[in-house]
Amino acid sequence: MVISGSLCGRGAYLLQQSSMLDSYLLAVLLMLPLVGAISRCTISANATYTVRNRCLLTTRLTLLCSLRMWNNYIQDSRTPFQQVVGFSISWNGYINIGLEFGVDALSLWMVLLTCAIFPLSVLCSWNLNTLIIKPFRILLLVLETSLLAAFTCVDLLGFYVLYESALLPMFLLINLGGSRPRKVRAAYLLVLYTLVGSLVRLPCVLIMFLQTGSTSRELLVAQNWTPEVQRVRFWGLFLAFAVKVPRMPVHLWLPEAHVEASTAGSVLLAGVLLKLGTYGFLRFRFPLLPTATIYYGPLVWTRCLIAVVYASLTTLRQVDLKKLVAYSSVAHRNLLVLGLFTRSDIGFAGGTFLRMAHGISSPALFLCVGALYDRAHTKALKYLGGAATTMPIFSIRFFFFSLCNRALPLTPNFVAEFTVLCSIFSRNVTALIVSLIGVIRSAAYTRWAYARVVHGMPKFWAMNVWADLNRRETHCFIPLVALALWWGLKPARILDMLTATGWYWQSTARPLDMPNWVNLAL
Repeated sequence: MVISGSLCGRGAYLLQQSSMLDSYLLAVLLMLPLVGAISRCTISANATYTVRNRCLLTTRLTLLCSLRMWNNYIQDSRTPFQQVVGFSISWNGYINIGLEFGVDALSLWMVLLTCAIFPLSVLCSWNLNTLIIKPFRILLLVLETSLLAAFTCVDLLGFYVLYESALLPMFLLINLGGSRPRKVRAAYLLVLYTLVGSLVRLPCVLIMFLQTGSTSRELLVAQNWTPEVQRVRFWGLFLAFAVKVPRMPVHLWLPEAHVEASTAGSVLLAGVLLKLGTYGFLRFRFPLLPTATIYYGPLVWTRCLIAVVYASLTTLRQVDLKKLVAYSSVAHRNLLVLGLFTRSDIGFAGGTFLRMAHGISSPALFLCVGALYDRAHTKALKYLGGAATTMPIFSIRFFFFSLCNRALPLTPNFVAEFTVLCSIFSRNVTALIVSLIGVIRSAAYTRWAYARVVHGMPKFWAMNVWADLNRRETHCFIPLVALALWWGLKPARILDMLTATGWYWQSTARPLDMPNWVNLAL
């Protein structure tokens, strides 16, 4: 009896400690990669084995924290924001600068995706030059801190700072991991395009702050600005977020950055960094400017349809495998924005789900390209072919994620694109037909690229001695395959969670605020 009582007391103590940890879980999640980056600075640059393993351990611990947070959230998914932490600075009762962090269904899935992608980026950059291993790992952890903080921040000014803080680590990662002199040009293109968008957004943020004395999202949403004011501020927020989507014509930096970055840089860029733009749309621009969203909806739709067709045609003529995957991302991302601007629950859920599905398939395809480049040292399609004869495991992985990219049924991309197309059909049949043209071309260039790489006779002299995927490379694909199967076969739970949080996104604008041509177009 004494032993039983002791065990019960010990269990109650552990349960209490677990509950205390859960209350600070978000703070631990945000601080863990930052502390890991600082601790890596104290390790000698020659201790490459220690740097690699400790960085991998840090990213895995962060993933475990995010999984624990997800488990806690699904038990009480009706609460708008959970794990809210923050601080504020006040001066004379007028200036109130606050920085709050919280998770809901919109940010929770992005936190999970971010924490799942970073261990893969550590693994795929395992054999980098020993001279850059330490700074590369430190930059990875700093970038993870910035992205996690941005995805959980619910303050407009704080999101602006964190949104821009992710730019410097990515700039350095492209310069460190790239293998050609053009990597400097690609890194500066990323900086210039993003900074131009930021310079347009900064005046809007400052004006909102001066008018309200705060940049809290809840306070700004409650302001209910006039339609004229919203139309002016629409472009400040829209252009800044459009660069990171990316939308045509501010997409030219993306193919260059993907081609010149290392495999880890491309995985992070496609899997996480590009999600900041659409997240900014959903978290801030739609709730703050609902009337302007409806007013400029037809214009955004037109540009998205043009971008889907243009990006699909451009992808068909690519001769570089990595640039082909990069341009396919542009087409899918514009289809995503098209679904979001339908202003419906199904469009919101489908667009958000497509963002998550793209975060699985696109990094996996870049991992495939990286595996080929490590062996052939080229990404040109004319030098590739016949991989099935010497790399059967790689060919199966490439085949599976090619099916995901072309939205085959039972894949997450199919669920997402079908949902988005249904939302488009509810608004405009002509837009649906144009969107289907882009979807069909997506299947065409994906099948063409797969056939050029896998089928046929080996076209490169080194193909005869190419080795298949090793254990480390195989482990990179396992979580992506598992997520793709889970989200493709069981999407209902995710869609239900996303739809349940659509209440803070839906527009409350009155029909009388809209001109007649907008009502006729939609």
